[in-house]
Amino acid sequence: MKRLFLLTVFCLGLVFAGSAQDVDAVQLKNDGNDALRAKDYKKALELFEKSLANWGDEEQDKAMVYNAGYCAYKVKNFEKAAEYFGQSIENNYKTSTAYLYKANAQRQAGDEAGFVETLEAGMASNPNDMKMKDMLSTFYLKEGNAFYKKGAEILKQAATDVAAGKFTTNDDQYKAATSEARDEFKKALPYFDKALKLTPNDDTAKQLKAAATQAING
Repeated sequence: MKRLFLLTVFCLGLVFAGSAQDVDAVQLKNDGNDALRAKDYKKALELFEKSLANWGDEEQDKAMVYNAGYCAYKVKNFEKAAEYFGQSIENNYKTSTAYLYKANAQRQAGDEAGFVETLEAGMASNPNDMKMKDMLSTFYLKEGNAFYKKGAEILKQAATDVAAGKFTTNDDQYKAATSEARDEFKKALPYFDKALKLTPNDDTAKQLKAAATQAING
């Protein structure tokens, strides 16, 4: 009888310990929410992560995962933010916003390939999301403009050298410079095309594409 009593006490102790752990996880989450409302993002993130680590076998709290990503983003831990927003996407929780935050976090972390991949996945999931379209279109426009500006600078320098009498427009130096500039303009065109595919009414993309095309054929 004594042995049975001890075994029962031991089992109850395990139950109470497990319940206490769950209560702790919930309390940590609640404390994290309080810190989030107070805009103490660093403290909130720490509390959310402790809660997630002790959550046990219960279904993951989707809102807390999303909030952890938001706090990580606010404290500029972009790799961690991308991870949590990726989980939010998998959880199908606030997916449109999660895609945007994950993409922005990846770009801030220097992961441009991941940035593009995330937005393309987001648009495949929600083709009518204009925020994602605009963000990716702006990225393509910026990339194309970098090549366009380099080409324009090469042409400008060549014109300056001609004006200074270093060579004429018939000389090999000038022909080499214009050929190099055309190569840069050609690199720019695919990016402008990608931008216009996403945002066909973008006047800046239209103008830059027209200018690059003219420079190539001129």
